[in-house]
Amino acid sequence: MRRDRHTTTPDTLCADEGDMVLSAPPPTPEHLLYVDDILQVTCTVKAGPSVINLIGEIDSSNSGEVLRTLTEARYIDDQLIIDVSGVTFADVSAVRALQSFASGGSATIRNAQPQLNRLAGLLGLTLFD
Repeated sequence: MRRDRHTTTPDTLCADEGDMVLSAPPPTPEHLLYVDDILQVTCTVKAGPSVINLIGEIDSSNSGEVLRTLTEARYIDDQLIIDVSGVTFADVSAVRALQSFASGGSATIRNAQPQLNRLAGLLGLTLFD
């Protein structure tokens, strides 16, 4: 059933042949960089800095892989935002891995939970925005 294009909402607009139809850009896909039983690391490539999302737990069992994954992500984009808002647990090895990565430059670590900020502070580090 065709609707009259003057009485429909923009999302149900039917165009006549030859009409130009404007639509929103497609969503930016997330790429899986790393996954284990307790952590998932994804990347969203965007104009400007790409965003790396860490979701789950980072501890001594996977902090080495986190550092390796983040280091390899530098090949995706020379400027990165590391969003740690999804980190539900982190131990000292996690903070040290994030600090080691951040010291390499061109990366900003954002949205840390208060516990992660506190742990970094106890270690004498200020690596989160």
